[in-house]
Amino acid sequence: MRRGELWYSPSSLRNRVILLLSSQTLIDQGASMLYGLEADTEDPGPLLLVVPVLVTGADGEQRWINVGRGLTRVARRTLTQSYGAADPAVVEQVEALLRVALDL
Repeated sequence: MRRGELWYSPSSLRNRVILLLSSQTLIDQGASMLYGLEADTEDPGPLLLVVPVLVTGADGEQRWINVGRGLTRVARRTLTQSYGAADPAVVEQVEALLRVALDL
């Protein structure tokens, strides 16, 4: 499990794809709760805080990461299938938007 990877996280409410954003140190230490952003199936429209991402492990499905929705806490045990790493440019853009959104 690596920072910047996309993971499938099924739940009783909805099935999600999560872009992991917790530090690699926390992931390596086995933290039970991690932070990420959901990759939505529907385009939220022309928002400044949206980044398109291609989920290659899910038949090349196009999804959208809406930074404006905020970070999601996800239990590690619910991350059941890796879709591999997101494009480094996507992760970089998401990080930049998070810095703007959180005023860092």
